Amino acid sequence: MSKSKTKKARREAKREQKNKTAAHYRKIAKPSQPSASKPPKPTAQKQKQKQAQKPTIQASKKHDMPFGQYEKILLVGEGDFSFTHSLVQHHGCANVTATSYDSYSDVLSKYPTFPKIHEELSALTPPVPFYHSIDATKLSTYKKLKGEAPYDVVGFMFPHTGGLSTDVNRQVRSNQKLLVEFFLSCLEMDNKTGEVKSRNKLGEEFLRVGGKVIVTLFEGEPYTLWNIRDLARHAGLRVVKSFNFEWGDYLGYAHVRTSGAVEGGGGWRGDERRARMFVFEKAGDGEREGGKGKKRAREESDSEDD
Repeated sequence: MSKSKTKKARREAKREQKNKTAAHYRKIAKPSQPSASKPPKPTAQKQKQKQAQKPTIQASKKHDMPFGQYEKILLVGEGDFSFTHSLVQHHGCANVTATSYDSYSDVLSKYPTFPKIHEELSALTPPVPFYHSIDATKLSTYKKLKGEAPYDVVGFMFPHTGGLSTDVNRQVRSNQKLLVEFFLSCLEMDNKTGEVKSRNKLGEEFLRVGGKVIVTLFEGEPYTLWNIRDLARHAGLRVVKSFNFEWGDYLGYAHVRTSGAVEGGGGWRGDERRARMFVFEKAGDGEREGGKGKKRAREESDSEDD
């Protein structure tokens, strides 16, 4: 082999050795990366434990509005008639008769919101009938109301006798009396004899069998002391159910004081208080006289829906 070829072979061998050495040191200097190993799958037991730890969220019950669009509805004890307005304008109830205990002039003086409501509902076709100076304990005695009978629903929003006394017991008794006489009036029953009063010429009932009587009360005392369910049963009504009254379901409705918005002042807001709606049903004569005991347990279980 010539000297030139020998030198060339040596140079190539040295170059190859240098490359191997450099590659070796680069490999050592490179930081090691942890292997991307998958985390172990949780066992079935751990999955069950995790699910058990999650809090269960129970959705609140949503109740159907107990006022039907095509039912014949009678509202008693209205204040500024904003509940009437809500049923007609926002829920499409087409057959509502609205009444107040106050006279027309008293309603005007007590509730500044009434004139606009009255004007709007009176302009409808057909107009909503308004009747004033109507006593809720003598409903079936008014010819103008009996002429439109039978009703499917009679509603009384937040009945109250007003501040007749500061004594709690007297207030409770007076409001219980109001409710009992209201129930009996819906059933056309005499408060003293317990017998059905004379009906109109056609013999039609004021409230049809199966018709509803709806009452809304604030929660807590003194309202719970009224024992409204027992009062309704005593009058001969069936307890159907009760549930939280959702103010937001009745757009535009605002509870007003019996004394009126002017006299009562503007700082008090009833729609910020929790309330409950009670639904009762008129039974047939035979059902009302007997069989109460069999149904009572079921009624009480159904009456507290949420």
